[in-house]
Amino acid sequence: MSDSATCFVAAKYSQSPDAVTDTSITLVNNNKIANVFAKQIPPNASDLKTADSLIASQMAKLSVSDREKVYMDVHGIPDFVAETPELIQKSLLELQHEIDTLPDKKAYNIAERLDSTYTQDRDFRLAFLRCDRFDCQKAALRIIRHFQMKLDLFGADSLAMDITQDDLDADDMEVLYTSSGRFLNAYDAGGRVINIVVQVPKVYKADAVLRRAFYNVMIACHDVEIQRRGFVSIVFHSGDHDVKGTSGDNAVLNWKFPKLNEGSPIYLSAVHLCYSEESWEAHNALVRTAFSEPKQVRCRVHHGTVLECLERLRGHGIDPSSIPVNDKGEITDLLEDRQRLERQRRQERLIYPIPSTIFVPFCEDVLLGKGIPFQIHSGNRKLRMIVADRQKEYEKAKKGRKKSIAKECVDMIRSNGGLFLKQDDNKWFPVDIEVAIKKVGANFRTIRSKSGAK
Repeated sequence: MSDSATCFVAAKYSQSPDAVTDTSITLVNNNKIANVFAKQIPPNASDLKTADSLIASQMAKLSVSDREKVYMDVHGIPDFVAETPELIQKSLLELQHEIDTLPDKKAYNIAERLDSTYTQDRDFRLAFLRCDRFDCQKAALRIIRHFQMKLDLFGADSLAMDITQDDLDADDMEVLYTSSGRFLNAYDAGGRVINIVVQVPKVYKADAVLRRAFYNVMIACHDVEIQRRGFVSIVFHSGDHDVKGTSGDNAVLNWKFPKLNEGSPIYLSAVHLCYSEESWEAHNALVRTAFSEPKQVRCRVHHGTVLECLERLRGHGIDPSSIPVNDKGEITDLLEDRQRLERQRRQERLIYPIPSTIFVPFCEDVLLGKGIPFQIHSGNRKLRMIVADRQKEYEKAKKGRKKSIAKECVDMIRSNGGLFLKQDDNKWFPVDIEVAIKKVGANFRTIRSKSGAK
């Protein structure tokens, strides 16, 4: 990057508060460019005519080549950058210059102090470069917004670490396991992974929905091919239920949810809003308005029955049979997705360091305590089965060997991602190996007492 270019960027981000920067944001409030969640909902943002007029205006401003790009994105025609080692190396160097130039990177700086190897990780940064098609200036801005969102949603302690299911609280996990917002193992005609959001007749906390979405995006981002090709999002408001009594009736959530895209490391190619009831029109207008300008023109609205909306998606390169909803707009693969999430959590437990605090126990965990809730937990039941299989061997063993057998039982639980947890003040804490071994020994003694063995 030339010195003149560097000076231009520095000047661009130090203009007066009224100056316009890139196409997705205006600098206001003393160069506060990172916190897109803080932007206020504009008047008439939920008005259908206002949203239509805004997006028509954005389309009219586009050049012919930009309109073609929008058409390709919306209709599932692949288009991504051909990467070379030279491009990657040059872009990574330039990206650092751009980050250094940007103001308002408090959250990024905190993460840098916590663990610079995390913020400067080559693969992590490459994801953001791919998202912005190797536009280093946009990628730098996306990175500092990413860390600001992470700070807002998870707190400073989580800034320099990957978010796992163990970092999600009970509200977050409830939303996650509804399967109402996730990436499918399905792709459009352009090879872009499909993300679905299905509104269910229940109200969830806004931050829980946002944390769920952040977690899902970062999990999908582990796939390099998804980084290169991007994703398409399909939002279903179809079915018999009205917007009332759902999270879709939360204006703050509807405004913030699209803003997540501005700090996401995966390219969003298109958004399809499908609805049956007219009560969803104000919601759809607000969501479309909340997206940044490049994404507003990539939003398409489909009004009709579930089957009619699915059929219209076919014209955008999406196979309707790949979408797991029935003609009532209900999710059809809840069990399969729950199993996927459990496999995912098991893998996280085996890859990442053991967390110091856990909000929601895993099905493989063994819970220390007395009473029926502890006895019926699946991890406790599994431990009893393991102990029962080793009972005869344990009874014949000498004292030293008994402890070894108990440790082997602990290792079997841990090999499947399970932990031994103790509860304190509605949180769960992993116990050390000696406490876990004692727990297993107590299980052996319980079986002996029940069988009448001496």
